[in-house]
Amino acid sequence: MTVTRPMNTFANIEGDAPTEKTRSAPPDTSGHGMEVSIPIEMESSVQQNAGPTNSEERREDAADSISDETGSNGGTPCPATEPEDQIPVFRPFGKGLLEDLQVKLPWYWSDLKDGFDMKAFITVLYLFWGALANAVAFGALLGDKTEGYMGATETLLATAALGMMYPLLCGQPLTIMGATGPIAAYILALRSLGNVVGVKFLPLYAWSGIFLSMFLFLASMFSLSNAIRKVTRFTEELFSVLISVIFIYQALSYFINLFTDENVGHGEAKAGILVGLLTFFTALSVRHSRNGALFNQWVRNRVADFAPVIAIGLGLGVAWMLIGHYGIDKVDLDFLEISEEGIASTTLGTETRPWLVDLSDIDAAGIALSVMGGWFGFMVMYFDQNITVRLVNARQHKLRKGYGYDMDMMALCICTVLLSLVGCPWMVSATVPSLNHCRSLCFFGNETANTEVAEIDKARQEETSKKALQSIRNLMALEAGEGDASRMLVRQVHQEATNALENLSLPTGTGINGCLEQRVSAFAVHLLILLSLLFLRPILAGIPMAVLRGLFLYNGWSNLAGNEFWERIWLVITDPAKYPDKSYCRVTPLWKVHVWTLIQAVLLILINVLMQSPAGFVFPVVIGALHPLRLALARSGWYTAEEIEMLDSHF
Repeated sequence: MTVTRPMNTFANIEGDAPTEKTRSAPPDTSGHGMEVSIPIEMESSVQQNAGPTNSEERREDAADSISDETGSNGGTPCPATEPEDQIPVFRPFGKGLLEDLQVKLPWYWSDLKDGFDMKAFITVLYLFWGALANAVAFGALLGDKTEGYMGATETLLATAALGMMYPLLCGQPLTIMGATGPIAAYILALRSLGNVVGVKFLPLYAWSGIFLSMFLFLASMFSLSNAIRKVTRFTEELFSVLISVIFIYQALSYFINLFTDENVGHGEAKAGILVGLLTFFTALSVRHSRNGALFNQWVRNRVADFAPVIAIGLGLGVAWMLIGHYGIDKVDLDFLEISEEGIASTTLGTETRPWLVDLSDIDAAGIALSVMGGWFGFMVMYFDQNITVRLVNARQHKLRKGYGYDMDMMALCICTVLLSLVGCPWMVSATVPSLNHCRSLCFFGNETANTEVAEIDKARQEETSKKALQSIRNLMALEAGEGDASRMLVRQVHQEATNALENLSLPTGTGINGCLEQRVSAFAVHLLILLSLLFLRPILAGIPMAVLRGLFLYNGWSNLAGNEFWERIWLVITDPAKYPDKSYCRVTPLWKVHVWTLIQAVLLILINVLMQSPAGFVFPVVIGALHPLRLALARSGWYTAEEIEMLDSHF
């Protein structure tokens, strides 16, 4: 059993009772108060060895390091959070959802009012293009694989409509709804299953979505999202690489097919590969300009934010230049299929494919099969949704208004059942757009979310941070003996000390001090997508598929950046002198690191093989088994507790 000891009030170490915490709120984000769980059995050892003088000194240092924990949103105190190792995996029916509502509803008016900040307006302008490109790309993929029964029109309309509904209902409106690789892969696997057993795709999909919504409802009411907080990097990074593999596989398959398909002309193949790779390398180069030397950092950041948009524009321009020069007969590129009958029509037309799915066009065996389809879909959506939300709720983003995982799941439940009834692709919080949205709304240095808040004094802020770091050093200096208790204490505060040192090493005025938390920007982004579907249909229909596949390749490759699993894959052939300064490189012997990576690689291959097989719809089972397998590895005795900490940790 453990209790949480706030490190900015060391008096608690002397035996004070821990304060009560609220579950549905983010961690301390003032930048100075940090938390660490100290086992109760260690307290007596800490007290005996600390000494009265050191205790008084620590109290004074800690008192000095306490800042007024007010949020950037009008000075409201930052809510507390329950320690992650004490969060129950599930709660009594409706209790967690009620707590989420109690945390989030008082902020609702502020969420609307703060959305009219200029920072939100700028964010909408650039994020719209990325969200539109993502919807168009996935719509093209699904339309091609489902013979148009679920194409670009359905994907764009679903992204627009449900993307506007979700931020009004959810607990974390900083996430951006959209189609994702794992969800698209599962939809296609479900279609293949229907073909094998002789069940029509849309009725099977609709019934699976209905049962999926029921599972989401139960997950919301019993707070099953709490379990995602137990997940470590082993699962999260493997899932992230899986997303990249899906993107890259779909892109490369398209380009290879240009030269292997007899129905593809020579001119289309050459133009397609040229335009696709041009889109990919342009987006990659513009994105890397963030770390370049031209102009200042603000200009480079803004240009890098628009990398996909610039790449699409260049690829589109080159494609039509080739068509204009050589003629459409020689450069016979395939284009995005958009219904010509207006927004009220589906991709194939309402006579061929009506909007409402006929739920009666399936037998009892098909409905029974859809229960399994809904359960496996729930497993994919559970991980895809909650991992993204948790990354947005990360400590470094300094969120102040709390969060609500159960509200997120309930909003997702409502959106999913509606999408299922009209045969549109399921949507979740997409990782890359959501993180871009959150980080673009963050405040750096002396920026504040409210113009009425006085400018923060830089010298005082730096001095307070130094005192907080000194408090950590005081705690680490406790002589608790040479037993396991001392080593455990040092390990538990090591990460917090590392974070503090990293923050102090940043140039003055560059650290995140808050985030503009509101519901307007996500709503506005999807409203613009709806308007583009209404008024920009001819332009959308003129986008070559090769450009969209190049964007797929970019999305997959860029998602690998910073992924430790991906880094460790290349460690086998990396010069030891060039090893990254990461904790996993300090594991000895190094073959243990390679074995750990090999286990993840085998699981990744297994998931991809399953996805491409006739039994592809069961690949969520392997995803659901990732964390239990990680726990089994920790208990196997192959790795010590210290090695597990260096190889893996909570993200």
